[in-house]
Amino acid sequence: MPKAFGLAIYATIILIGAWRVALTHRVFSETLDEPVHIACGYEWLTGRGYLTDPTHPPLERILSAAPLVLMRIPPPTQTDFVGKGNDLLYANDRYEKNLARARMGNLFFFIAGMIAVAAWAHRLFGFAVGAVATALFATLPPILAHAGLATTDLAVATTLTVSLIALDFWLDAPTMRRGVLLGIAIALGVLSKFSFLLFFPVTALVLIVVRIARRNASFSAKSLALAAVIAFLLVWAGYRFSFGRLDAIPMGKFYLETPAPRPLRPLAKWIAEKVPLPMPELFMGIGAVKMHDIDGHLAYLLGHYSQRGWWYYFPVVFFYKTPLPFLILAVWGIALLLRRRPEIAWIPIALMLCVMPSSINIGIRHLLPIYPPLCIAAAFATVTIARQSRDLFPRAALAALLGWLVIGTTLAHPDYLAWFNEAAGEHPEEIVVDSNLDWGQDVLRLERTVREQNIDRLLVVYNGNADLGRHRIPAAGLAPFSPAKGWIAASETSLKIGEQARNGGYRWLDQYRPVRRIGKSIRLYYIR
Repeated sequence: MPKAFGLAIYATIILIGAWRVALTHRVFSETLDEPVHIACGYEWLTGRGYLTDPTHPPLERILSAAPLVLMRIPPPTQTDFVGKGNDLLYANDRYEKNLARARMGNLFFFIAGMIAVAAWAHRLFGFAVGAVATALFATLPPILAHAGLATTDLAVATTLTVSLIALDFWLDAPTMRRGVLLGIAIALGVLSKFSFLLFFPVTALVLIVVRIARRNASFSAKSLALAAVIAFLLVWAGYRFSFGRLDAIPMGKFYLETPAPRPLRPLAKWIAEKVPLPMPELFMGIGAVKMHDIDGHLAYLLGHYSQRGWWYYFPVVFFYKTPLPFLILAVWGIALLLRRRPEIAWIPIALMLCVMPSSINIGIRHLLPIYPPLCIAAAFATVTIARQSRDLFPRAALAALLGWLVIGTTLAHPDYLAWFNEAAGEHPEEIVVDSNLDWGQDVLRLERTVREQNIDRLLVVYNGNADLGRHRIPAAGLAPFSPAKGWIAASETSLKIGEQARNGGYRWLDQYRPVRRIGKSIRLYYIR
């Protein structure tokens, strides 16, 4: 096949995927985390520090805030991080435009992710597997959903894939040039999301062990040291070469000392008080994430609540949030690859195992890095079946699986965030909620419904940060344990999570049938 033709196919797949995501930018209101990410990126770009919320690194946040800075949106006046983000989004009464522009930054990671999947699969198995893997990646609802938001979850899926490609490339021939590339890739990963610090060592170990077992791995201490230096300098640059003691930062000492193992707390306290560190915000952010994991996060799964999560949370959520035909092909591909390229088979398994102990059980978004290697496995199975089948049945079954996948995910547009596969049935809210279903994304649709129905008073229980008043929604809070009359809007997460919901504060609504659903996440009632 001519190289130009192959590149044209890759480009077509990438453009279609990016177009699908871009079409969602003005459909949904801000999700719960977006104002915070945008505000922090704006602070970084305008030289106002990086202390509003250091629990995430700055890379994706910078890309999301850059369009707003270029639009010369004035600095926020509110002091809390959500308020700062909303000041930017609602500036000049151009909420939808500002939000869509901020979300464009994440298209970079989506496009880069498709290119990374294409490059990895093509390098290992050739054009056919590369093209199919790229198309699968550009079809998966969890990927499309988070590619369309100004959040950090897709960024780590992309940068982890790039880092593994760079490491694989380096193991072939650990030259100084490849050491530089590996250092750059690792730095981008660290600056994308702190979960990279868990995912990369685990998956890199799998890759190295497999390569050593196959006796085709080379090492160079000088090249590796260069990679480490490059990574350190670039990460430090990502924090604007900041330098100082942690106790000079609000809560900095707390986040270094408290999550440390008890025997090491005196040392952590001494470091926080006495030792100036490069990029202290990074260490504070890592400590804050560790504290979040220690404290846990109230979650809902299959009718149960837990502050500490469940070991089986991610396997369950992964099953229901992934297309069934893709799962079939991915499992088939893993079985085929265990002998030929075992690293592609073991990397997604390692990723699943390393997130299962987490106490932060709030969405499939924390497991997005599992999809790139699974796309390669599923593509390998697809191409193998197509090439090696000698009768009609396997090819017909393959065509049915691919048709099911393409049609099912296309019909999901634009509600990729709230999408569940067919096994979830008609009430996925009984399985999980939060960012899997209702992350506050349907306020723009609610605004249109209020206008169409001429609703002049609406009782609301809502999971999100959008300012309902600015959307001309005549909202008042829906009190728990108090049956009410008239128009009521209730979001699925609010009906499940929270102290009042957990204690049955809104259970009286179960005796009524919603007039309609607003998007996939809000129930609209009219009670006479």
